Amino acid sequence: MFQNVIHVPTLMDEYKTGLIFSLIEGLKAGKSLKLICDQKPIEFEKILSESGLSNIKWAVEKNNVGLWEMSLLKQPDINSEQVGCCGMCGGDHSSARG
Repeated sequence: MFQNVIHVPTLMDEYKTGLIFSLIEGLKAGKSLKLICDQKPIEFEKILSESGLSNIKWAVEKNNVGLWEMSLLKQPDINSEQVGCCGMCGGDHSSARG
């Protein structure tokens, strides 16, 4: 089984959030993405919480080499009218995705 893994410190700061949100929105329902960070992703968790993406579930933990891992899962309710685009990647946040 393949897993999508992004080592966040390799990304340029000004592109991190937009790129990660774009990848999240591009995930198929039921698929996951793992972010590897050199510090706890507190700010990203806050942005994700405020985004309104109710179909994304995540967990953060510190691994055995001192890095932080944030696992994100896109729930299969993607066509729900209550799940909309957050607009973070430049999409139209007023429209529902499907």
